Amino acid sequence: MPDSPAESACPPGPNDLRGPGVLVVDDEEGVREVLDRGLQRYGFRVWLAASGPEALEVYRRHGAVIGAVLLDVRMPEMDGPQTLAALRRLDPAVPCCFMSGQTGAYTEEDLHAAGAAAFVRKPFQLADVAQVLHQLLGGVQ
Repeated sequence: MPDSPAESACPPGPNDLRGPGVLVVDDEEGVREVLDRGLQRYGFRVWLAASGPEALEVYRRHGAVIGAVLLDVRMPEMDGPQTLAALRRLDPAVPCCFMSGQTGAYTEEDLHAAGAAAFVRKPFQLADVAQVLHQLLGGVQ
């Protein structure tokens, strides 16, 4: 994982280094890619992680500028709730939005009890995800 947001590999754009930071954690590469490009268009700085352990490493390095986490529920090794619990040991106040098409053994109520401030169901519209993230970040644009 590079030391800068995912968009730094691209030529600088108007949103580079200015927008609110979001860590996107999903084991599916296609989902990460869509969210990376899409959320950048909505003005977010985006960091990507493919797993819970990778999310922890990214958050350790960039947590000071990551304002919210968008976290898949079902992932191998560490699932979403386990990852959120570990992130909360690093930063008890980090806002989290879970996302999933199938939550497995978890209900939406379980996810909120685990600390999620929001939940979006896959498939989702990018505009809806951006709106939820802006709300989690206190309306920061």
